Amino acid sequence: MQIVEYKMVQFLMRLKKPYRFAESTYQTRPINILALKDELGNVGLGEVEAFQFPNYIDETQSECVRILNTRILPLLGSKKFDTPFEFSKFIDSTNGPYMARAAAEMAIWDLFAKRNGVSVQKLIMLALGRTDAVKPEVSVGVAIGIKDETSELIAEIRRQLELGYTRIKLKIKPKYTVKMLKEVRTEFPNQLMMIDCNSQYGLKDKSFFQNIDGLNFAMIEQPLAKNDFRNHAKLQAQLNTDICLDENIFNSEDIWKVINLQAGRVINMKIARVGGISNALALTTLAEKHGLKVWCGGMLETGVGRAFNLALASMPLFSFPGDISASDRYYEKDIVNEKFSIVNGKIRVPDTPGLGVSLNEFAQAKFNEIEWTKI
Repeated sequence: MQIVEYKMVQFLMRLKKPYRFAESTYQTRPINILALKDELGNVGLGEVEAFQFPNYIDETQSECVRILNTRILPLLGSKKFDTPFEFSKFIDSTNGPYMARAAAEMAIWDLFAKRNGVSVQKLIMLALGRTDAVKPEVSVGVAIGIKDETSELIAEIRRQLELGYTRIKLKIKPKYTVKMLKEVRTEFPNQLMMIDCNSQYGLKDKSFFQNIDGLNFAMIEQPLAKNDFRNHAKLQAQLNTDICLDENIFNSEDIWKVINLQAGRVINMKIARVGGISNALALTTLAEKHGLKVWCGGMLETGVGRAFNLALASMPLFSFPGDISASDRYYEKDIVNEKFSIVNGKIRVPDTPGLGVSLNEFAQAKFNEIEWTKI
């Protein structure tokens, strides 16, 4: 396969209501959608999932777009690829931001699936050497942003449970007290629930985590600073609750640090953060081989990114419900025609050739305004 043209369009996604995590509040989210065209005229879509500011990891939307336009996409015309893994090896050699690489790599998986008349989900299964039937749907969970009052938080949890989500993730920050979390667990004692700290705590806060250790949370995600494996190991040694690492994980070296230091027991695998589907599969396989549990995280994606997450989360490697929301969860208007809805706690995985989604009239009109760039 050879890439002959590309185009990229930015959408300013407007959230239905402000979403708060860590020290940030989002009301709008710029997301660029990348389209790659092969020599047969097939078009594959990928999504640049970095946030506008470096408050999750250091990568930003604008920097990823700049690198794609100047360092990655112009190189594609001189290359031919026989498998998505060949492309992944090439794209990693550019040393561009992980989320820039992932956007191009997603589009390649979409293209290869279309060329072979299979879904991205099926192509991933074949790439893993699996011949068993694919899952038609996956169990999903939802992340709830930071709230000011316990009553507000409880009300929001109840709303999401009524919508059918099977797992709740609570974004928290140091202003959340042990009393507040105990009240939540008293209200929902048996609900599958976890907390996500987004690196807002230090080892000095270990008493807070020890005091919530008996509240039956499935895991505590990224309590300490980015890249701080040693203190995560110290904290994990003092807790029964599993620590899950997110912002720390980019490549196999990071997985080995978790294994060797015993810095946690769970990995949140995000396609964009690790540079694409191929890397996500390799890192997940490595982690699970050494006893770590892995699940699929989310990045407030559009329908394009959501479809990729569903394909990945449906793999036999994953069992814990991922952060994959229904189409109407976050944005006033999505960019794809397909609607993803919660039915009995699950979302259907697209099974048509390629990614299984198409740009809606609004999004396609914006794409049509921009000329293809020949490589």
